[in-house]
Amino acid sequence: PGLQNRLGSNCRVHLSCGLHKGWAIEGAVGSEFKIDCSYLSPNVSIATQVERATESYGVSVIVAQSVIEQVSQAMKLKCRLIDKVIIKGSPKPMELHCIDLDYMCLEIDRSERPKVNWNTRQRFKVRQFMEQEKQTLMNEDLSTFFDTDEVVADMRSRFTVEFFQLFNMGFQNYSEGEWQVAARMLSSKTLQNDGPSQALLRFMEVPHQFEPPKGWQGMRELYIQANV
Repeated sequence: PGLQNRLGSNCRVHLSCGLHKGWAIEGAVGSEFKIDCSYLSPNVSIATQVERATESYGVSVIVAQSVIEQVSQAMKLKCRLIDKVIIKGSPKPMELHCIDLDYMCLEIDRSERPKVNWNTRQRFKVRQFMEQEKQTLMNEDLSTFFDTDEVVADMRSRFTVEFFQLFNMGFQNYSEGEWQVAARMLSSKTLQNDGPSQALLRFMEVPHQFEPPKGWQGMRELYIQANV
C-alpha cells in the first residue's frame, strides 16, 4: 500500500536479466560476524555487462552466445540475434540475442486475492506445488512453453513475421557494412518502437554518420555506462 500511494496504482515492476555461461570460483567472504557467498571470475563481470546492456538495447532479457550454444535448436529460434560485440573480459567477440516479450501489453490483474491462512502447513504445500511445477518445466523443452502459454503468446503477438524479416535484413546489412541500407530498414515504421533497432541506429549515426569505420568486421565494443 505504501508503494502504491507513492508511485500510483498503475505502477509496474520492471526486471532485466542477462544470461551468460562460464566458470567461477565460489567462496565465503567476510568476517566472524558476517559471511557472504561470493563468486570470482571474469565471467561474473561479463554477465553483469550483459545484464546492463538490456537498458542500452531496450529489452528485458539478453542471452549471450555462450548460453545460446547450449540450448536446443527450437529454443534458438525463439531468440533474436541483435548484435555482435567485444566485451571487456571476454577472450573473443560475443553474439547477443534477446527474447522478445512485450510485457506492457498485459493488463494488470486487479482481482481480489484469496485470503489464505499462512501457517507452516500451507507454506509447505505451496513449496511442494512450486517444486513440482519447476520439475515439469525442467523436463520439457522450454521452447514449447512459448507456444502453449497464453500470457507468453500475448507478449509475443506484436512480433510478426514481417517484423523479424525486416530486422534480420537490416542487421545483415549492418554486419556487412551496408549502413545506408541498414538504416532504411531499421528505421521503418514496423521497427520504430524496437529497442535493438534504435540501438543500432544510434551507433551508426553518432559518431559515424551511417558510414562504417575503416576495417569494419561486423562487431563493435560494448560500452556500458556505469550506474551513478
